[in-house]
This record gives sequence, structure tokens and C-alpha cells, in this order.
Amino acid sequence: MLVLILDPTHAVLLDGDRLPDVPLTGGRPMHTVETAFATRGLALPAPAGSRARADGGRDFAFLIDRVDAPAGMTWRPLREVATDDTLWQLYVELVLGGYAPPTRALDVWYFGNTPEMAAKLVHLVACGAKRVTMGWVAAAERDGTPLAHEGGVSIVTDGFGYPRVCVRSAEVRVMRFDEVTAADAAGEGEGDLSYEDWRCGHTAYFSREGEKLGLAFDDSAQISIERFEVLHVIGRRDVPDAT
Repeated sequence: MLVLILDPTHAVLLDGDRLPDVPLTGGRPMHTVETAFATRGLALPAPAGSRARADGGRDFAFLIDRVDAPAGMTWRPLREVATDDTLWQLYVELVLGGYAPPTRALDVWYFGNTPEMAAKLVHLVACGAKRVTMGWVAAAERDGTPLAHEGGVSIVTDGFGYPRVCVRSAEVRVMRFDEVTAADAAGEGEGDLSYEDWRCGHTAYFSREGEKLGLAFDDSAQISIERFEVLHVIGRRDVPDAT
């Protein structure tokens, strides 16, 4: 039984250089998988998805917090291992609900710095209110967060790893914080959509990030402004009723 284990950024836990493949023992596929990983010191939560196999077993997908990889296993970024057709098809079917993005070279990320903030902001995207996001360039460089680039395709999650939307960067500009326009601020879809509300909220947010990273935030800070398009809202895949 193939087991796809992902962290919140959809890095993949590999056994050597491939997906873990657990032989079915007894008549309970989930119990077999749980036991196999428990012996390696890894407790698995309820699966994020599964599919039946002809041999009576099941393939599974799990989303877990990032932990140290058990002996013999390694974490690899999704974009590095998505060339494996079996892994990719399992990811598409069980994690993305059957939606196949236009490229396998995906970035996976979430808005803000907490799952609660991530869930609220990606909800605005799914509802059509948010089509702009911004990042402080110096902070991204300090903590190693990749900067947006035009044409890049991303899966945006709710902060826990569950995917909500697939987006493509349509435009990326960099400018001083005090040069951000009211139109760009409104495009973020947050608060009351006024420039004043945007400036107050983002000054506070970036200042808190600066304190964590040892950076000072002010009006001269360089801000990356990404305008994106939504390619797909990830949700329930319709399944024909049994007849």
C-alpha cells in the first residue's frame, strides 16, 4: 500500500528515494499502516485521503506537522519529486481532489504567519475578494522564504496543509512601503478595503515580523506586490451516485 506523507508545505517523506510501500497484513489497511510507522517512531493522524486497491488494501495520504524523519527516510520538496508519475497521481487524486495543476513545478505556501490568519485570507481568495498579496523583501530573504515570480504556479493552503486554491502569479512589482497605491491595498481584500486600514494593519504585521527577525521596519522597506489569478478552487470532487 502506497503511503504519501506530507508536511504543511507539502514536502514529501520518502523511504530512501521512493514512496513508502507497506504490505497488507490482516484485513485492516489503516491499522497495518499505523503499525508499520509506529515501529519507526512516527504516529500518523487520520488520513487526508485514501483509495481502494484491487488487492484489498488502500493507498493513503496524510498531512502531518514537520517532524524529524525516521531512520532511512528523508523529507523532499514536492517540486523535486513530482516527476515521479505514481507519486504525482496520488497527490492529484488524494490531496487535490482530482485537480491536476498546469505544472508540477509547484510552490506550496499559506498567507500570514498562523493557521488562523492563513484560513481567513485564503477564504477571501476563494470567495473572489483577494487577488493581491504582499511580502517584505528583507524579511523573506532573512528567513529563506522564496519570493514570488511572474508565471509561478502555487498551491495555497489553510496553514495546516490542506489545499484551498491553485493560483498563478500574473504580475510582481517591488516598491517602497510608502509607495504602495490605494488600488493595490484594496486588491488585498482585507479589512474595510481602505488605504488607511491597510497601512495600519500591515505596519503592525511587518513590525512584528521585524522584531522576530531582528529587522527594523519603516516606510522605506521594499515590498513585493504580487497580483495573481485563481486557476482552481480546490473542493469536493463530484462523484456519480451509485445506481
